[in-house]
Parts: sequence; structure tokens; C-alpha cells
Amino acid sequence: MLSLKENVVETLKNGNPDSFVNGWEPFPQVWDPVFFYMFPVAPGLTAVNPWGTTIHWGVNEPGVMPIINEENKVCPDITEWRKYCKAPDIENISLDWSEAKSAAEKIRAENKFVMCWNVTGVFESLHFLMGFEDTLCNFLIQPDAMHDLIAYITDFKIKQIRLLIENLSCDMIMFHDDWGSKYSLFMDPDTWREFFKEPYRKIYGLMKEHGVITMHHADSYCQPIVVDMVDVGIDIWQGVLPSNDIQQIKKDTGGKLTLMGGIDAHLVDCENWDEAVVRGEVARACREYHDGGCFIPCLTYGGELCIYPGVKEIIMDEVRNQNQIYFSGS
Repeated sequence: MLSLKENVVETLKNGNPDSFVNGWEPFPQVWDPVFFYMFPVAPGLTAVNPWGTTIHWGVNEPGVMPIINEENKVCPDITEWRKYCKAPDIENISLDWSEAKSAAEKIRAENKFVMCWNVTGVFESLHFLMGFEDTLCNFLIQPDAMHDLIAYITDFKIKQIRLLIENLSCDMIMFHDDWGSKYSLFMDPDTWREFFKEPYRKIYGLMKEHGVITMHHADSYCQPIVVDMVDVGIDIWQGVLPSNDIQQIKKDTGGKLTLMGGIDAHLVDCENWDEAVVRGEVARACREYHDGGCFIPCLTYGGELCIYPGVKEIIMDEVRNQNQIYFSGS
């Protein structure tokens, strides 16, 4: 029987896993001090982050959202972004890493992967600074300024990644950047390639240099750029929605991209959730996406949370049930 880590490795290389990787079980998150510095907010509260963006974490919502209007947007004029956008000096602030280091050592002792988050990716950082409409319009009307701001944001993200690697020697980093809605990208695929492909090659290239497994969260429709995701160095696309043709993506990427998700959150993580529905959706995902490997069943949220108590436990239990069907000896 493979260990949790060995089973992940076999899944990533499309080898011979002996069970489904069960959601986040092999890679619990280490909550690092940079994360708390960048997101000084809790469920039900509103705050201003170090970039100056107003953020809110709604009750019964899985994460933080920016609250941006004409009065509070950080960057009202992209041509003057240097005047408005000031990256936090995270290399020269006092951060206490002791708790995170202790948590990382405990995870290693359990023979699991030490995973860190890097949330608010390059695209999300843009719309956190200027709003969604300005971001999309500025790709068309001010491309040079957008390229410059993207380079500035990318440099900040590189600094953040270096801090995680230097302080925690993390095995895996999950980078958050949602690039689409449920059924489409937010932009033309060629626009994504023009503005984001090389910055992400730089970001994921740094992780690869240090032997870090790269996980990209995007609970989105990203099917038109999956080959590009492999090109820039993504090992795991976490959050893949069922609205993507998951089996076709496996063929298009030649088994080089592991797809983590496939369980439709809105069906199972709801106020009046039903155990039979939850188990049925997990069974559907395992049945439809098992063939060809490279699949990790889990909710499409960018983390191991569930909004409603009890849902996660049912999902994990049903994945164990599905192992009996799809893996001999489980």
C-alpha cells in the first residue's frame, strides 16, 4: 500500500496510484504570517489590505472579495499606476514565522506535503486595484501600462514565494488566480497569453527551480488555455469545474496536468444539503473522470474548507467508497 505522499506522486505522473487522492488529505495548509498580513480580515468583517484595497469576507462565503467603487479604487488611472500602486515591503517587515515553522515540521513528521498558499494572483491583483471593468478595458486601451503594472505585481509575487520557500521549505504552493467564469474565460485566450503567460512562466519557473510542486487554483472555465497552463509549469489545476470537458483536457495535455476538483460545490455545499445528493455527486465525478488518471476528486473551492458542517466528511467518506470500485486491493 502506498503512503499518502507516494500516492500523490503516482497520480501526478499518471503512474499507478492505489486509490484516489482524497481531496486535501495529503497536503494540509500551513498558515503563514504573510497570508495574515495580506488578509487582515475574518468571516463577516471588512478591512483594507496592505495594497489599499477594501476587502470583505461574507458570512457563509468561501473567501474574501474586493469591494471596489469610484470612491475607493486604488488605481483610478492606469497611466499613473506608479503614483497609486505601492507594493507592501514584505521583505522588511517584522513577521513571526515560529508558529508556521512548527506547523510545517508537524506535517513533515506525518509524512505529508507542506503546502502554502499564495492568493490573489496576478489577474486578481489587477481587479483588486482598479475593479473588473477597468481591468478588462485597460487590456485593450492601455496595454503598455498594463504590461508594466503586471511586471510590478509579478515581482511582488516572486518576493512572496521566496519568503515561503526560504522560511518553510514548502513542498507545494497553491497559487490562486481565477481566469474565468463558469462557462468562459474572462478574456480572449490570446489576450491571456499576451499578458499572463510569461509572468506565470516566471512565477512557476521559480517554484520549479526549488523543487516545489505547483498547484494553480482557478474554479473557472479554462479549457482553451490548458496547454498553456502546462507550458508555464503548472502540475495541478485545482478547482476544475465540471463545465470543463475534463476528459478532453486530459487528452489535450497528454497526462501532464493533474485535474483536482470536478465535484460541483453548489449541489453539495448548501444550507439544506442532503447526504444522498452529496454521495451521488462524488460518485458521478469519480465515475466520469477516473478513466485516464490524473484526477483528484474534491470540491472546487481553493482550500479544504466547506461552508456547511458535515459536507467535507461525507465527501471524503464517499471517495473512500469509490476506491473500492476503481482500484483493486483498496
